Amino acid sequence: MKITESPRDALQGIKKIIPTRTKIDYINTLLNVGFDIIDAGSFVSPKAIPQMADIEDVLKKIKMQNTISKILVLSGNVRYAKKAAEHEIVTYINYPFSISETFQIKNLNANFKKSINTIDKIINICIKKNKIPLISIASAFGNPYGDEWNIDILMNWIDIITAKGLRFISLADTNAMSNVDTIFRIFSRASKEFPNVEFNFHLHTKPHKMIKKISAAYDAGCRNFDTVFNGMGGCPMTGKKLIANVNTLDFVNFLDTKNIKHKLNKEKLTKANEKATDILFNSSLNCSK
Repeated sequence: MKITESPRDALQGIKKIIPTRTKIDYINTLLNVGFDIIDAGSFVSPKAIPQMADIEDVLKKIKMQNTISKILVLSGNVRYAKKAAEHEIVTYINYPFSISETFQIKNLNANFKKSINTIDKIINICIKKNKIPLISIASAFGNPYGDEWNIDILMNWIDIITAKGLRFISLADTNAMSNVDTIFRIFSRASKEFPNVEFNFHLHTKPHKMIKKISAAYDAGCRNFDTVFNGMGGCPMTGKKLIANVNTLDFVNFLDTKNIKHKLNKEKLTKANEKATDILFNSSLNCSK
């Protein structure tokens, strides 16, 4: 079981700018918990996501001693991927690719042709800088923008991406379009057709539907999940209301109930949750008043 905790996804949805020092302290706290990966932030336009404008300053102060966690960052284009690759502590560089061309243009101002070209260039950057490229496939479970969607289309895009040598792919339910049956069918088919690929599940959903959905993914073979304390976050570029992420404590409770082993330190998990509530949740409440 691998767990990616994503302060990036929590932070990007908060309008109030969190001080750089506070972000650093929070990520350093997460590094002590035992998560496999910390999704620390994104290299994107500060005009689009102001909360991420200080990502380089954050990365310079993260303390990687005595942690099993690896650092992942998202990069919105080639120029930003080059910047991300200059940071030694970064292991994974994630490029978000949507199988909805409408959303890809909305999110990154890039059509399919331009996005595929970007993926090729980011792969080359990762090879040169000894980083691991990761592709997030947005709109993987449905499309609210009017573009054609079905599981065959998704599998075709996975085939195109893996043909480039990529072995780490995150399937994102960007707009909370999934249901239990679709989740099970997608992960069952993906694991069967692409046995050498590690698939991650990035789920947005209403909290009361979360357990059934992550259970469906797990039963279909998924062993890599994204979580966020308090279930905060969501993609601010969808043009729609932010929809909750998988709440970290709820996910851990799911694992414990099923007797599924994980690496998380419960005491440090509790402390991290308290800090998340103070820094992220309360800031979100304050900026909404």
